[in-house]
Amino acid sequence: MSFTILLLGPDVDPSWPRKIMQAVHGVVAKAFTNANDAAADLETAEAAYGTVPPELFARAKNLRWICAARAGLGGAWFYDALVKSDVVVTNMRGSYNEHLAAQAVAFLLAFARRFDHYLPQKHWQRGPQMIDLPAQTVLIVGVGGAGGEASKLCAAFGMRVIGIDPRVTQAPPGMTELAGPERLESRLGEADFVILTTPETPETVGMFNTRLFAQMKQGSYFINIARGRCVVTDSLVEALRSGHLAGAGLDVADPEPLPADHPLWAMPNVLITPHVAIYGTPYRDKWEAILIENCRRFAAGEPLLNLVDKEKWF
Repeated sequence: MSFTILLLGPDVDPSWPRKIMQAVHGVVAKAFTNANDAAADLETAEAAYGTVPPELFARAKNLRWICAARAGLGGAWFYDALVKSDVVVTNMRGSYNEHLAAQAVAFLLAFARRFDHYLPQKHWQRGPQMIDLPAQTVLIVGVGGAGGEASKLCAAFGMRVIGIDPRVTQAPPGMTELAGPERLESRLGEADFVILTTPETPETVGMFNTRLFAQMKQGSYFINIARGRCVVTDSLVEALRSGHLAGAGLDVADPEPLPADHPLWAMPNVLITPHVAIYGTPYRDKWEAILIENCRRFAAGEPLLNLVDKEKWF
């Protein structure tokens, strides 16, 4: 089947139209730096890559597939007309699993080796005891690709790894136990480290709040490489201030960017990186491969990769 796909900037490689048309017979691929410039073409195009704003979506009468230029989309990406339509959405999940997992475990190791204490000091003085990782339990909340990679890494350090996920039913390598979200509160108290890797969905927005932080083990650590909106930031601050949590490692925050005067910056037991976990990964090569393969599948009438549940945003 022949079709037209419009590649909407800014996350478009200039070589993609040519590569798509070479790989898939009969497809027409056009790139636009600005989505508004594609308004006329959207009236007849069957597919689009990137973000289609609501005002342009209303004109896209033939549109059947949108390939989102991200892995985690979040609620802000969706709108009623899109959710209620028959248009299929795919995303780029799986493009940076290893890097997200490495970031999470880097936070864990930093706390275990007490870098939060030693790096700021400028004199030779021994401080708190290191943490014996084989005696520790880590709970991974969100056992998708990144969570599965984190499981393998934590197990390699001898840690007991348990997980929570609503979709995954088979524990990945290194994980000894896997349960559904209904078991989250009852398992939090077992964990010395909690790693959050969930996507932003209606169920996960504000998930880690005062109640959940209170269920965590006294003196445990919280690590978030997921989305900032999955955590109620004021609740996290209070859990840290009270001493209930020993520390937190954050690559994401709500709000983002985190204001310069936010109390999290001043807390010595908090390590923050500015949403950089995927930096260094060759994700554009992976995006290209996913996009071209899905173009082939779309033309052949085959199931697409990385289908998104529009009502759940992932």
